[in-house]
Amino acid sequence: MFQMVLGLACSSALRAEPTPQDNIKQAIQAGQLEQALKLLQQERQIAPKDVPLRFLEGVIQAQQGQTDKAIETFKKLTESNPDLSEAYNNLGVLYAAKGKLEESRSNLEKALQTHPSYAAAHRNLSDVQSQLAKQTYAKALQIDSKVKNSAPQLTLLGSIDPQKRAPVYAQVQTTSAAPPVGASSIESAKPAPAASTSPSVPAAVVTPTTPSTPAAQVAAAKPSTPAAAEAPKAEPKKEDAQQKHAKTDQTDVRNAVSAWAKAWSQKDMARYLGAYASSFSPPDKMSRAKWESDRQIRIVSKKTINVEINALKIEVSGNKASARFQQVYESDNFKGNSHKTLEMIKQGDRWLITRETVN
Repeated sequence: MFQMVLGLACSSALRAEPTPQDNIKQAIQAGQLEQALKLLQQERQIAPKDVPLRFLEGVIQAQQGQTDKAIETFKKLTESNPDLSEAYNNLGVLYAAKGKLEESRSNLEKALQTHPSYAAAHRNLSDVQSQLAKQTYAKALQIDSKVKNSAPQLTLLGSIDPQKRAPVYAQVQTTSAAPPVGASSIESAKPAPAASTSPSVPAAVVTPTTPSTPAAQVAAAKPSTPAAAEAPKAEPKKEDAQQKHAKTDQTDVRNAVSAWAKAWSQKDMARYLGAYASSFSPPDKMSRAKWESDRQIRIVSKKTINVEINALKIEVSGNKASARFQQVYESDNFKGNSHKTLEMIKQGDRWLITRETVN
């Protein structure tokens, strides 16, 4: 899933009195989405087929987290207006938000086919192509792309503005292919060498002696005792192996919690949502899709977020674990702390969140 920057383009023409569309745009800019929707519905009754109004309806739906409805709205717009590059661009952004990168790339390419110099579409397509390249590279190294790659920021256009289609090639940002993975990442993908199971027993060494030495004859006749004495140390104790495995799980859970808090702080929605298992139970019996949309809006809308984890206590039992800690959260104009518990499950090599509760 991708972060979306919801930029609303204002018309450059100066008017003595704002039009109904201007009022709708201003309400969207102010975050008054319900008011914007109310004004929009009033205007749609007068002009139900008006293209700019239908476009603004899709923008409102996208900002409300109604991604599927917004996709349907922009789809219908492109069917009736195949040269509407802004609608193709927004379809590309919304598909990227759902993790459908191929559909995203296809629509962004259509946006540039209709207006090749659209800077926003150029930047978005560049970011999507870069993300696809990273996923291909990560797949070749058998790395989980949700963990290793951060999602780019794509621009959702807020209005239809032909002036934005002027040539602006100097503004187009090019993104290089996926950066090379460090040696440590490649080495971590290699299988660990198998531990030797043969007992570490020194071979018997016979020192030649003269036959006339009785002590030497007695020593040669005695069985080799070092092998018998060291044989029990050849196999590690089960208790030691279990303790080592438990410590490894503790470390992995600690790293997973830390990565989750870091992704939240960086507003990296791909890694943040990727920290939750498919069996995760959202609060208040909310659907997973609705929960993800709400989290997307709440997190991306903040200018800055900082999440700190203190007094972390971890309990591991088999493939399940619980992490209890004090969470210190700080955003634009809010700071607070709470005691939180994450219930986690091990899937493959990863520890994922199945339940999140505040104590």
